[in-house]
Amino acid sequence: MNKIPNYILYGENEDEIFPDYLHIESIRARSIHHAWNFKPHQHHNLHQFFYISNGGGTVLIDKINYELNDNQIMSIPPLTVHGFQFSPNTEGWVLTLPQQFLQDIIGEIAFLIKPISQTLIHNCTNERMQNEFIYIFKSISEIHSANQPMRNFNLRCYTNLLIGKLAEMFPFAPELNQNIPQQKQNFVQEFQNKINENYKQRLSVAQYAKSLNITPTHLNRVCKSVLNISPSNLIDERSILEAKRLLSYTALSIAEISYELGFCDAAHFSKFFLNKTQQKPSAFRENTLINV
Repeated sequence: MNKIPNYILYGENEDEIFPDYLHIESIRARSIHHAWNFKPHQHHNLHQFFYISNGGGTVLIDKINYELNDNQIMSIPPLTVHGFQFSPNTEGWVLTLPQQFLQDIIGEIAFLIKPISQTLIHNCTNERMQNEFIYIFKSISEIHSANQPMRNFNLRCYTNLLIGKLAEMFPFAPELNQNIPQQKQNFVQEFQNKINENYKQRLSVAQYAKSLNITPTHLNRVCKSVLNISPSNLIDERSILEAKRLLSYTALSIAEISYELGFCDAAHFSKFFLNKTQQKPSAFRENTLINV
């Protein structure tokens, strides 16, 4: 395999248009057509939320296996390589949101920029939380299928409620970021979006700063104040993440991966990878390669 499968919805052509304002379906609906098994894949510009009410299985996320159980909420950001082996008859929902739609919501909850961009698997340990998530996902599903007046408005309202409930899982975030101006949060969000769009071009901090109409010094200051990380490290982290995915999930040669990620040659890429991970690309692949 020379490419990580990229779908709109699993099994559907990546060139197809996203079918609706958002999409929700039961876990069962698609699983029964794939023997409850979903091979590693990713979704470009789509964020997915899962709620497992009954059942379980395992999920593989960027080469790490996690156990799935009753009453789990899961958030999977765009471009995250993931695959599932659900237990037969697992019940629950999967909600798929275009990234732009989600960003519009997050813009109103600024401290969620960092946590919502990371994978989340959370066990809902108390009955109140379980009932709340079941109510939200069930309501979104019913509104989505009913096609009644105010449908999209109501879908947005319940999606806001879902994000709000997820925000409650990060009680530390408002205290950490409540004094950071909204403009800084917006700059960081836009910067991260531009990295995801352009990481294969190996753009410099100065080039990203120019596209944001700010100076490199100001971009560095903003990233440090919001995320406590430098812009160059954010850029490198994205390249390393994609390199690991390509080494793990494809049969591309190291030279091909080098060019795919914008490096001038394999030697430069290998040195970069070794510096960031303390492993050569070949050693990383040998240790982690799955059957492709």
